[in-house]
Amino acid sequence: MVSYTEMNVGGGRAIPVTSDEILEPKEVATILKVSVRSITRLAEKGELIGFKVGDLWRFQRSDVEAYIEAQKRKQQQRAQE
Repeated sequence: MVSYTEMNVGGGRAIPVTSDEILEPKEVATILKVSVRSITRLAEKGELIGFKVGDLWRFQRSDVEAYIEAQKRKQQQRAQE
């Protein structure tokens, strides 16, 4: 089963997306509300799973969501210590 959500893009348009949608660094940066450079650093360090197409980083939405969940778990563990 493929789940669909909507993502707002420039101009206020909403487009349907799947959990395995391929995202550019600027889209991931928008989702996480950080800079594009932060996203590429995370990818270069292997903290955020991504892949390169030539020199360009790309990310699967499901990997970004997994990264968010992992960060939440880390935060919860720290709070319990």
